[in-house]
Order: sequence, then C-alpha cells, then structure tokens
Amino acid sequence: MQFDWKSYFIFTSKEQKGIIVLGCILSLSLLLHYLLPTTSSNQCNFSNSKSKSIKYFYFDPNLLDSMQGFQLGLSSKQMRTLYHYRAKGGRFYKKEDLLKWYGVSETQAQGLLPWVRIQTMDSADGVQQNTNRKWEKYAPEQIDINNPNASDWIRITGLPAYKVKRILTYQKWTGGFTNIQGLKKVYGITAFDFQIIYPYLKYQSNKVKKMTYQTMRFEDWMALGIFDERAVFRILKLRKEQQGRLTWSEMVIKFDLTEAEAMLLKKRTTLSN
Repeated sequence: MQFDWKSYFIFTSKEQKGIIVLGCILSLSLLLHYLLPTTSSNQCNFSNSKSKSIKYFYFDPNLLDSMQGFQLGLSSKQMRTLYHYRAKGGRFYKKEDLLKWYGVSETQAQGLLPWVRIQTMDSADGVQQNTNRKWEKYAPEQIDINNPNASDWIRITGLPAYKVKRILTYQKWTGGFTNIQGLKKVYGITAFDFQIIYPYLKYQSNKVKKMTYQTMRFEDWMALGIFDERAVFRILKLRKEQQGRLTWSEMVIKFDLTEAEAMLLKKRTTLSN
C-alpha cells in the first residue's frame, strides 16, 4: 500500500478558515508585544507600590536611632554600620559627610542631605572652631536591662508594648538579668530585635536588697512572680499562725516550687533554710 502524505494537508473550507483566524491571532499578539512593551514598567510600579513608604523629617546623623532610620528608608544593615561608626568615635561634622556613609548609595544620600541638621557642639555660630579636636564616642540614651518601667523601654528602644511586657515578665520570674546577652532568652525577642536595641542597653551589677519576709506585704509577695493571689493569702495566713516564723524549705515544700522558683525565693527574701 502506497503512503500518500499529501492527504494530511488537505483541509475543508471550515478548517482553512480556522487556521487563518488562528494565524491572525498569533500575529496580532506578537505585534502587540513589540509595539507595547509595558510589562517591565508595570511590574516596577507594582513593586514600588508594595514597598514601604518613606517619611522625611529633619534629623542629626549623630543622634539618629533605628526607628527614625527605618522611617527614612534606611535598612537594618545601614543602621548597624552607622552604630559601628559612632561606637568607634566617628562623627558627622557637616551634612556632606553623609556621602561618606558606607553602604548608603550616592542617590540615597543626596535625597537625605536636605533634611540633615547637625547640632553644633561648642560654637554658637554653627562653625566648628577646633577641627583637630577628638570627639568623644557617641553615647545614645541607654536603659538598664533590669529597669522595670515599661514606658522607658518603649521610649528608648522603640520595642512594641507586647515585647516589653514579655521582658518585664521575664525579669520578675528570674529575679533580673545578669548580663545583656540574657535578653536573647526572652520569648519573642529575635536576633534582629537584639541587634537594633543593643546600643541602647546597659547592665548595672547592683545587688538586689533582700526583702524581710516578716514585713512583706501582699504586693511584695506578688512582685516575686512566683505565687498567685490564692497562694499569697495562704502565706500571709501561715505567717500569722506561726507568729512570723517561716523557713525557706517549708515554703518550697508547701507550694511545690520548681528549682528556679526556689532559688529566686532564696535570693529575693531573708528566709533561712
């Protein structure tokens, strides 16, 4: 049997019209693609619309903190570079010094220059008199890591209220931090959070004065973060019944304290063994 390949290219009138229409559609699509190359610009506009809006305001780069930097469109890496520069004693003497900021592009720096206002240190007319003076290292306002005031934490570090609440809760349960690195143990404090707020933290090794258990009030027992209200009422009743005589081991057994809670009780009160 002889194979007739020409039969495969014989179409009816309907099939011929369909092929012509399909060819026109494909040709028109290619033509539009080359005549209207708007895809890239549309994608760029879309990405820009999703990007974080920048809020400009007057600032001093010698005093700029991380929260203000983010509002100006600076990244966390750029802010860490700034902190490192200032920690080494670096200082911006005039606004054009912003162009020397490593990691900040010239275009970004030019956009920030009109908003730079550098505070003078020792001349009333705004001109630095002694250019050879070695400036002291930049020292931002810092907060003691065991500070129990929530408003101070929010104002100085810029952390949200719910994270500050976790820090203060951790302070109560552990009796306070023993070093700055201990902040990393708080649930919800990420490595990024720690890097950003680190320049604003300090630790003062002050021994906490023990509370006299015979005179501790309801609020004092609650402040330990170990007992609930019902347990504190039991303690006050027990202290009254025993004429103010309580021991640490008795408290540990009666209230089934964990090892950490027992050590905290011993550290914060005058209870004897």
